[in-house]
Amino acid sequence: MYTYINKLKINKFLSLCKNNSYNFCIKGKSIEEIKKYWDENSDNYLSQDSGANGFYYTLINMLKIEKRMNILEVGAGGGFLYNHSLNRKHPNSNYYATDLSDSMLGILCKRIGVEYKPNQLITIPNYNLHIEKANGEKLHYKNEMFDCYIANLCLQITTNPEKMIQEANRVLQPGGYAGFTVWGDKQRSRFFTLVPSILHRQFGIKLPKVRSNFHLNDKQKLINMLEQFGFTNIVCWNQFQPFPYVDKDDIQTLFTHPIVKDSLAECGDKKEEVKQALLEAFENILLHEREPVGLDGLMIIAKKK
Repeated sequence: MYTYINKLKINKFLSLCKNNSYNFCIKGKSIEEIKKYWDENSDNYLSQDSGANGFYYTLINMLKIEKRMNILEVGAGGGFLYNHSLNRKHPNSNYYATDLSDSMLGILCKRIGVEYKPNQLITIPNYNLHIEKANGEKLHYKNEMFDCYIANLCLQITTNPEKMIQEANRVLQPGGYAGFTVWGDKQRSRFFTLVPSILHRQFGIKLPKVRSNFHLNDKQKLINMLEQFGFTNIVCWNQFQPFPYVDKDDIQTLFTHPIVKDSLAECGDKKEEVKQALLEAFENILLHEREPVGLDGLMIIAKKK
């Protein structure tokens, strides 16, 4: 347990973190670098990722996938909720699950009991599910092939979000719907802002400057981007998703998250000190503030004209 003085110091520090400008970023400037990152980090990421899949559940609900007949998902990842979405969608509808990472698609296939074969279209006839590798900025599908498009937590990572939105519009039929989620409010996303803040404020360690994953956390900016590429009937809102950390043992698992590991790699001989400071800060949030840690998402649903 902390001393009373330590609690005061930690509370003061956490209040500073809520308004800081430091945050995590996915390293990678090109599509190939992004693919390499996820190929290398898929296992560790998916061991932590179950909390963020609440955004996916919201998307398929808002998009009314039970009424859609040709559904495309870009950045499908490990497919945590496919048992739900595949049972919810219309039995005759086609669901195309795509990702840039072979490793992610391999995990998705293993989850549903099939073998992943790189650079091949894998079809599970019972569910009309089609799995294959695809780049959201340059899709190989025909114009107006789909009536529903899903991209959960990948628009803010891709190198050119405008190109990804333009491609979404191209492959959608007139009247089709698209749903995106990106990282939202930094103040409510302390899982991703607390670590770089501690590194900088307590230890003087600055992480390499790369584009922030919060660069699309502007509601009007996101709406304008979709309108620019031919979308209408736009609805946009914030949604907080808590991560499943509820006690001290859970907090230990954060050190296996790839972005946390990347940050700790910058600490040199201060690594153990930094880890202790992180444990104390996260314990304070859970055990004393009695709040969850997680990610705020900015969600947006739009219709193609």
